Amino acid sequence: MADAHNIQSWLNGDKLRSKAIREQYPLIGLIVGLIFLYILTGYQSAKQQHRLTDTKKEMLDAKFKYMTISAQLTNSTRQSQIVQALKEHNSTLQENTVPPTKIK
Repeated sequence: MADAHNIQSWLNGDKLRSKAIREQYPLIGLIVGLIFLYILTGYQSAKQQHRLTDTKKEMLDAKFKYMTISAQLTNSTRQSQIVQALKEHNSTLQENTVPPTKIK
């Protein structure tokens, strides 16, 4: 019967109003506060990790886009491509077949 009385005193709050427990309220508050800060820090670090992952993906996409555009530019500025484009547009410009000479 003593055990039932002990459990009932916890459930109805009699134990929480005792002097020994009231003296521990600041410590309990500190522990609860630290737990809250621990959880908050965990959420913040997870959020920052997600942003970092997203930024890495964006950088990788930008790198591949740059490489594609660079390859297209390199291909389109080749002499053979320029000559072919001039022929397609019926231009009067022609490819120079005489090698350049140095004037002294």
